[in-house]
Amino acid sequence: MQNLKQKKPQIGLLHSLKSKLSNLVFFDQWILMFDLQDDISRSFWKFKKIIPPKDRLWADPLVIYKDDKYYIFIEELLYSNKKGYIALMIMDEQGKYTKPEKILERPYHLSYPFVFEYKEDYYMIHGDPTNKTVEMYKCIEFPRKWEFYKKLIEGIKAVDATLFYHQNKWWLFVGVPNYEGKTRWDELFLFYADNPLSDRWMSHPQNPIVSDVRKARPAGRIFEYDKNIFRPAQNGSKSYGYGLSFNRIVVLNEKEYQEREIESIQPTWDRKINGIHTFDHVNRLTLIDAKLRRVRYI
Repeated sequence: MQNLKQKKPQIGLLHSLKSKLSNLVFFDQWILMFDLQDDISRSFWKFKKIIPPKDRLWADPLVIYKDDKYYIFIEELLYSNKKGYIALMIMDEQGKYTKPEKILERPYHLSYPFVFEYKEDYYMIHGDPTNKTVEMYKCIEFPRKWEFYKKLIEGIKAVDATLFYHQNKWWLFVGVPNYEGKTRWDELFLFYADNPLSDRWMSHPQNPIVSDVRKARPAGRIFEYDKNIFRPAQNGSKSYGYGLSFNRIVVLNEKEYQEREIESIQPTWDRKINGIHTFDHVNRLTLIDAKLRRVRYI
């Protein structure tokens, strides 16, 4: 027993050294993956990879389908400055796509560009935990020209703001960092208003409506399928951006919110993929981001 006790620190040290050596050779990079089918695709092993240069990441894809083209809005971040901005890719029905081009940058980090159409105009919302706001941008010239429009909510550290229209109300789902000492993916808050341009959003009486690291933080557009409403959520139980859960919204009104987890997706289809944290499906395009293990210098 004494010999075993003496070996434990050595095993821990070897594991630490192995991990450090591995990180010198490899790094994790967020990439995009897609599939074009007539229905929602979840056969991720069939998805095609869109891999960025090694100096940056591409993540948080959200899509607008217009004029037979897919306008893919993403976060692009250069590792050299660690500050994200919003970029645009355009894909056709055959899966051919353009290189990302920067369309919106602020003095602070931008990510998760939730773009939607309202009364023939396009808007983008962004939860900014640094300035404690949920911001809205209006598209002046689709799809490249955007300008600041207004603040929807102030005084909360919101991330991954996601809108959904249901029963004549607009519902705003946001992750709230550090709520009562929690991490930013532990708590989900819900607000509602009569129109998405309102600056008078009401807090849902059940807030936080979800308190679970496995399914709280938003992970993409809420969608309807087979007469049910599904909310994609991040699973951060093992690490940030580890997996996804799909949750069926059972009750959504001004007094009550209920959802039920239907499926949990983990990155097990490819040994080089160790994370997935955004999902979107529009028309024939199913799009995710994924964390890819890559060699640093080859």
